[in-house]
Amino acid sequence: MLEESLIVAAVCVVFLLHVRSALVAILTLPIGVLLAFAGMHALGIGSNIMSLGGIAIALGAMVDAAIVMIENAHKHVERLKPGEARGPALIAAAKEVGPSLFFSLLVIVASFLPVFALEDQEGRLFKPLAYTKTFAMAGGAILSVTLVPVLMLLFVRGHIIPEHRNPLNQALIWIYRPVIRFVLRVPTLTVIAAIAVLGATVWPVSRLGSEFMPSLNEGTLLFMPVTQPGSR
Repeated sequence: MLEESLIVAAVCVVFLLHVRSALVAILTLPIGVLLAFAGMHALGIGSNIMSLGGIAIALGAMVDAAIVMIENAHKHVERLKPGEARGPALIAAAKEVGPSLFFSLLVIVASFLPVFALEDQEGRLFKPLAYTKTFAMAGGAILSVTLVPVLMLLFVRGHIIPEHRNPLNQALIWIYRPVIRFVLRVPTLTVIAAIAVLGATVWPVSRLGSEFMPSLNEGTLLFMPVTQPGSR
């Protein structure tokens, strides 16, 4: 979680050039994880490599919603006239993307529902991961439309640098625009190329091996106590 927070802070600083905006996304991380732990406690799920793995997988998607909402808030603030109140613009930004972010996270939650139908060893192995990822994503969806807008009112303050004045954004847009123009001019060729790339993966996938559980180099040693004759 510390590493994720540092990455989120770096992304917000590099692309938005606003340090306090990073706090909006960072503060949602521990709260979302606590919501997942609350669900684990309610269902009696212990902390293990699979259950904690589900939370680790969900962290990225949880932060995505907050970052998208922050970026949209910055765009609304950029359009404000000098002296115009910032609060209504932040609320409008949250209302604009809030429903989409909420339901997009719920779609990810629904995508893990088939995992709950697994039985036997597979079910015992993957159900804790599915539960904790579901709890974390559901918590992130709730936080994206409740806590995140409030935090934006608290932290999205001070001078907001427009996107067109960020050198990194300018460079990325300079690279992206010719690419998007090209693929839109030749949509048929783009779709055929995508299908060809998909087809090219068939051979390497067919060459992959399979096993139920990989060998884990955990550094465990076999210890067998030995006693000498006559010793106690």
